[in-house]
Amino acid sequence: MLLLLSGQAFAEPLQHVVVIWLKQHGDAAARAQYIEASRGLAALPGVLSYQVAEPAVIKRERPNAAVDESYDVAVSASFASRAAYEDFLKNPLYLQPAMQVLRPLVDRYLIYDFGG
Repeated sequence: MLLLLSGQAFAEPLQHVVVIWLKQHGDAAARAQYIEASRGLAALPGVLSYQVAEPAVIKRERPNAAVDESYDVAVSASFASRAAYEDFLKNPLYLQPAMQVLRPLVDRYLIYDFGG
């Protein structure tokens, strides 16, 4: 896919969103451990931006059934391209913390990938 900005074509970045529920749901120390262990992934090749955080507490005028604050941590990342994301998934510097540190903390997760 191409992204057009001011008449110029650019490769469209791939957006990657992960919503995570931890085994120790609601535990501040487990959330902090997950967040800290994943921060280094931002420096891997192909990553344009990387944010990992707890749910934002937003005051709303009225309840909204579409808002889900039941998760523990979310990741939002942008990759230079679909190929860059696919390379990231094979990178040992991703696989080691993902399999040995992050996944053992996780009960379940949802992934949303779009663009690219």
